[in-house]
Amino acid sequence: MATIKKIVILVIALVCLLVQITPVIRSGLSYSYGKGFWGPTGHDGIWHLSLINNIDNPFSIAMPIFSGEKLKNYHPFFDIILAYLSKVTNINSDILLFQLFPIVSTAIFLHLSYSLGKKLTKSDYGGLCLMVFHSTSNSLGWIVKYFTQKNLGGESLFWAMQSPSNQINPPYALSLILILILLNILISTRNGQLSKLHKIITFFIILFTPITKAYAAIPVFIFFGLFTLKSRLKSNYVLLIIGLLGSITIYSIYNKVSGGILVFEPFWFLRSLIDSPDKFYLPQLSSLRFNLESKTYFDPRLILIYGFTFIVFIVGNFAWRLIGMFRANYQKNWFHQSMLFVIVVLTLIPTIFIQKGTSWNTIQFLYYAQFIADILLAVYVTKKNKYLLVTIICLSNTIAIIGMLPNYLGTYPPTAISVSELTALDYLKKLPNGVVLTVPYDNYLKTNFTKTPIPIYAYETTGYVSAYSHHPTYLEDEMNLTNSGYDVKDRRNQSLKFFQQTNIFENRGFLLNNQISYIYLAGIQKEIYKLSDPGLYIKKVFENPEVTIFQVLK
Repeated sequence: MATIKKIVILVIALVCLLVQITPVIRSGLSYSYGKGFWGPTGHDGIWHLSLINNIDNPFSIAMPIFSGEKLKNYHPFFDIILAYLSKVTNINSDILLFQLFPIVSTAIFLHLSYSLGKKLTKSDYGGLCLMVFHSTSNSLGWIVKYFTQKNLGGESLFWAMQSPSNQINPPYALSLILILILLNILISTRNGQLSKLHKIITFFIILFTPITKAYAAIPVFIFFGLFTLKSRLKSNYVLLIIGLLGSITIYSIYNKVSGGILVFEPFWFLRSLIDSPDKFYLPQLSSLRFNLESKTYFDPRLILIYGFTFIVFIVGNFAWRLIGMFRANYQKNWFHQSMLFVIVVLTLIPTIFIQKGTSWNTIQFLYYAQFIADILLAVYVTKKNKYLLVTIICLSNTIAIIGMLPNYLGTYPPTAISVSELTALDYLKKLPNGVVLTVPYDNYLKTNFTKTPIPIYAYETTGYVSAYSHHPTYLEDEMNLTNSGYDVKDRRNQSLKFFQQTNIFENRGFLLNNQISYIYLAGIQKEIYKLSDPGLYIKKVFENPEVTIFQVLK
């Protein structure tokens, strides 16, 4: 019987592993058409590669996509780890990022989820439930999509990313492991007295979580803070204070001016939820709300509209998790009480604040609220023997997962770096280190392509040249630069002015003043921008059917 139980647990764990790694495991590999990228890896994964491949000093990281500037307003711990793992092991960074890290981190994540569920419920079944919920829990978006568009998509229809997409955001996946380790320690501790080993582990979790994923610092600090208050032990207070001071110190190295990142904008997500055609679009309600808000006096109907929208936002995102939240036993159970408190805080932050530059980034606070709510759900269904409810939840999540799979299982990815471009980037990588000038991203180039994979230079603003050449670029990935507060507009204008070639003396000055060493033109860009004036003093050092590389003579 014990052997059968182990086999069942192993099979379920393997299914959960496949669910978690499917969105990323095929990205970055070489195919007949080049390197393919599925889903957000075509932008977010490339950004991590760019950073990983250009880290020399972990305490002073040069911004690889904005030459001459240091990294700021970012949490680079994950990228630092992979950068040094790649150096020590000589394993390709894209293999580490897209294949090895997802498999290893998911295995650890599943083990920790199972362990926490088993400890909380005193049963293997509770461990299995939490492992499955943490891997597969989804929104109710698939129901809306089915009745409105006859498909089963809609994972982020209510805004928040869901559990099957954990590995799409690798720093988030790493932060979940840190939180699970902490929760396993706290739930195993008797009378609040931590062992020496647990103190060391907890200290490092408090220290490094903010630079792994800043949003994760909230649950980590609150959980250990409440645990410390409950224990009333001096040693825990000392650990908390020293850990907080250390984390603030390290965080400030990479986030010197991050205080102004959050902007007070109540109900932005609620408004956009019904305003945006790709979300829970309710044009008539949206129009009514707009008209009521344009009045010179307050109309009480706005309370009803925002109340209804907030309920849709919560129910749509948390879905089945709400059952665990409302049915949990909070009486004299500090662990359940602390989880509910953390969920409320993490839900209120994106309800009230948005992030400067990219408004929707603060929705990531809600990811952690959903993650913690899964724990309450697993405890409830286990202790109340809700086998039918578990079956319904698993069926619902399975349908949602089936709806998202086509995004990652297609024969061709949305974007790729062609074989010719990879050859050019490999050549550029072997040249002496220097700043590369690329053409600013033009969204209209995408309309020239009717089949996938779309060339990556036309697909999205990314940092692929710095990622695969290991050289810093003058301006790439304007999305991430805007998120971190860099002055993108000025550099973009200067770059466009250069490529328009209106004044040869200014153009030459631009290259020298910005210490540009190489100019990189790909695909259609080669035909649009003819850099032939001898006054530029540039030399063509590489050319193939898709890429031309010039070296700036100095």
